[in-house]
Amino acid sequence: MSEPKILLIGDEPNILRTLRRNLVGRGYDVSIALDDQEAYEIARQLNSDLFILNLDFTIVNVDGLKICSRLREISQSPMIVLSAIGSEKAKITALDLGADDYLVMPFSMEEFLARVRVALRRWVAYKTSPTGKNHLILVGDLLINTDARQVTLRGKIVHLTPTEYDILHYLAQRIGKVVVHRELLKAVWGDVY
Repeated sequence: MSEPKILLIGDEPNILRTLRRNLVGRGYDVSIALDDQEAYEIARQLNSDLFILNLDFTIVNVDGLKICSRLREISQSPMIVLSAIGSEKAKITALDLGADDYLVMPFSMEEFLARVRVALRRWVAYKTSPTGKNHLILVGDLLINTDARQVTLRGKIVHLTPTEYDILHYLAQRIGKVVVHRELLKAVWGDVY
C-alpha cells in the first residue's frame, strides 16, 4: 500500500515547503501546485487523497475560491483550506464551495497534522464503505492494509508476526471501545485459547 497522496496548492513557496517537509516526514506522498492550472492538471493525474489549498494567492493573480470550487468538480477527495482571513463569511463561502475544513493562519503544526489525519481517516472510510469491507484502516500515523496484511507507520513498513498483526488489526477496528481480555483472546486465538 502506498502512502496517502496529498496535493498542496498555493503560491507562497516558504509556506508550501514547511508544510511539505512536515507531511513527508510523516510518510505522506506530497505534490505541489503553484497556480490554478497546475492544480487542476495534477489533480486529474494524481488521484489525490487530500487537497490542501492556501486561498491567499499573492504572487499569482488567481482566485483561491474558484480553485476550491473547481477541485470539488474534479474530485470528491477531502480539502483543507488555509487562509489568513478568519472572518465567518470567508469560512462559510469556502465550506459552501466544497472545502471540508478551514484553518486560519497562523496555526500550530500539530493542529494542522491532526486535521490532515482526520480528513484522511474519513476519506479512507468513505472510499472503502461501498463494498462493505474496510481494506484500509488509518489510525493517526498508522495505516493498516488488511488485504496485504501490511502495517506502515509514517510510511515505513512495520514487521509484525501474524499474531501481533491480528491483535493490532482487532484493536484498530475497535478504536474508542473497551476490549476485554477474554474477547481479545477469543478473536485472535479462537475458542481453543
